[in-house]
Amino acid sequence: MNLTKRVGMNIRAIRKAQKLTIDELAEMCDFQAPYLSDVERGERNITLQTLTKILDALQVDAASVLIPETRAHDDSPSNRNEILNLLINTLEDKDVDDIRMLLNVSNEIFGRFKGNEK
Repeated sequence: MNLTKRVGMNIRAIRKAQKLTIDELAEMCDFQAPYLSDVERGERNITLQTLTKILDALQVDAASVLIPETRAHDDSPSNRNEILNLLINTLEDKDVDDIRMLLNVSNEIFGRFKGNEK
C-alpha cells in the first residue's frame, strides 16, 4: 500500500476514533468534505501544509498518521478505537480467506496467552 493511501486511512481512523464526522473535520480544516474524503481514501496527494492543518485539527502529531505504532502505548479509549479502525482499514482490501486466517491465528495466540496466565 502506498504512503498516500496509508496516511489517508490513518487520518480516517483517528477522525473516527475522535467521533468526528468528515464534515466536522473538513470545517475545522477549512476544506470541502469531498476533498477530505479523497484525502482519506488516498486519492489526493496532499502537501505538508494540508497535512499540518489536518493534524492540528485532530490535535495529533505527524507520527500518528505516518507511523501509527508510535501511539501503541497510549491506553486511552480513543487510541483503542483508533487502533481498531486501523486494523479494520488494513483488512478492507483482503479477501475472506485471509481475514479468516488472521482470525484463526489471533484466536490461537490469545488462547495460548490465556492458558499461560495462571
